[in-house]
This record gives sequence, structure tokens and C-alpha cells, in this order.
Amino acid sequence: MVSYLIFVKLFYTFAEIALQQLTMYSTPLSFADMMDDMHEYGVYTNAMNITFEDEELEDSDVEHAHGNENNTHTYRNLTNDERHQIYAALLHQSDHGRLKRKSTAIVAEMFHVNRSQVQRIWQRAKQCRAQGQPVDVRSWKSKKCGRKKMQVDLSEVLNVPLHRRTTIRSLAKAIGVTRSTLYRWFKEGLLRRHSNTLKPLLREENKKERLRWCVSMLDHRTLPNEPKFIEMINIIHMDEKWFNITSKYKKYYMLPEEDDPHRVVQNKNSVGKVMLLSAVARPIYDDEGNCIFDGKLGVWPFVRKVQFIIGLVSTSVCGTNL
Repeated sequence: MVSYLIFVKLFYTFAEIALQQLTMYSTPLSFADMMDDMHEYGVYTNAMNITFEDEELEDSDVEHAHGNENNTHTYRNLTNDERHQIYAALLHQSDHGRLKRKSTAIVAEMFHVNRSQVQRIWQRAKQCRAQGQPVDVRSWKSKKCGRKKMQVDLSEVLNVPLHRRTTIRSLAKAIGVTRSTLYRWFKEGLLRRHSNTLKPLLREENKKERLRWCVSMLDHRTLPNEPKFIEMINIIHMDEKWFNITSKYKKYYMLPEEDDPHRVVQNKNSVGKVMLLSAVARPIYDDEGNCIFDGKLGVWPFVRKVQFIIGLVSTSVCGTNL
């Protein structure tokens, strides 16, 4: 293959010299003059014997012309099964042990690998056959090859204050590693993300009040040997909740010919609210396990219903008792 490239380079050099001479002289030069000019430029020093290998020519003359088209796949580590499959495909493309044209390009495209990887597998097989050994195209890499995994010491994270652990950027800078490394540790499960919420501050009186409420829920008939909580059948739990009448942003699914809805409020940062009261109790089941009462008593809004009078001015309706 190297000798073929040298021949092509020398041919183009000779053509370039001949073109330069034709533009310099008005009369054509003789072959002897051209040879003298070639020796003067140092193209040939001695006679060269250029030889070609048949196996290189038959598989490379067309592939190198289309090298950019067939060599688009990136390198990747091939498993032994993949290497054997590639070798079997090359044998199918060969004719009595000699590859046909564009064979390696076809096989590389078939397995989505780089063409040079296919060529190396074929060269390995040729070497084994030349030495009279069984063809072995297995990978020479050991099982534990490549970049070794670094030992991670996360003890430094404990020494970083919490206010510097809110983002990956700040924590990475605090412990002296890159953000990508810290994010990889997070994806591997070495770090965890915690969403923290504020809790109410319980004073001593609050703690005692909560403890007294828990003790009041005990069934006195079970004390003191087997304390149990009461069944809470005759207890109703009530709570109120404020809801916004509407939200600042809403999403609708509409037909293409529909007009966009127009929603207005006096102040979009202070949307009106409504209070709802809900009441639930403990569900009741019969002896067979069927639910006879689901415990849902109801939800009631705290609103005032008024009758809308047509003909009033809009300014007198809003915020006015009718």
C-alpha cells in the first residue's frame, strides 16, 4: 500500500514539472530534457522498482476513492462475538481466501463499525493462516482494561456547611472537583438530593399539649396492661382551606377557529380567594367487610349568593352589597 502511494505522488510530481516547463518554453521539450529537469529537481536519484501486492489492490483501489463515505463510524470496543461475526461476514465476501472489492466497506456498514477495525480483523486472520495456526480474532485486551475507576472519598462533603451544598456548582467548588464529576457521583447514587421544608418551632408548652392530646385518645378500658386508642367512630375531623378563584396561567385545548379566552382581574398578583370547609369521619364497615359509610361528609364553600340585577352599572356591582 505504501509503494502504491509513492507511485501516485511521483506521477503527480512529474506531471506538475511537465506543466511548468510547457508554460515556460514556447517550444515543446524533448523527453531527454524533461528527464534532466527531473534529475535536477531531485525526483529520482536511482532507478526504483515499484511492486504491488495483489491482495492490497483488489480491496483498496475502490475503497480509498470512497474513504470518506464508508469510514463515518466511530471506533468502539468490539466484543469477541462481534469480532467472530465480522470475520464470518468477511469470509462470505471473499473468494478462495481473497477479498472482493469493497468487502471491508460493506461489512463495516453492516455492523456499524469503522472500516479500519474490519481490516485489522482480516489482517489478524491472514497472519494466523500464514503461520499455520488456527484463526483467532479475539480481542487481545484483558478484562480489566481501559481507564481505571478512581477511588471516591466523600468524607469531605460532611465538612462542607449546608449553605454551600445547595447547588452542584457550589459543592463542587467547595470539595475541589469538577461539576461533571460531582454530577456523575450523583447519578451513580453516591450523593442524594434532599428537598427540605420548614417545620414549626415547638416550644415546651406545645410539646406538652400535643402529648396530652395523644394521651386523651387512649381507651381507658384498656389501661394499664394493653393500652389502645379509641375507635374514633363518633369523631368528625373538620378543616378549612383557602383556594384561588382562578390561576395566573391556565392551559386550554381549543379548536383552531376558536377565539382565545379573555380573563381579567383587578390585580393579577392578588387573585380573589374562596374558603371551603370540609368534614370527614372514620369509614364504617359491616361484619362482612362491606363499606356502609365512606366517611365523606361534605365540602361547603363560604360564599354569599346574590341575585344579579340586569341594568346596573358595572362599577356598582363589584364590591357593593345588593
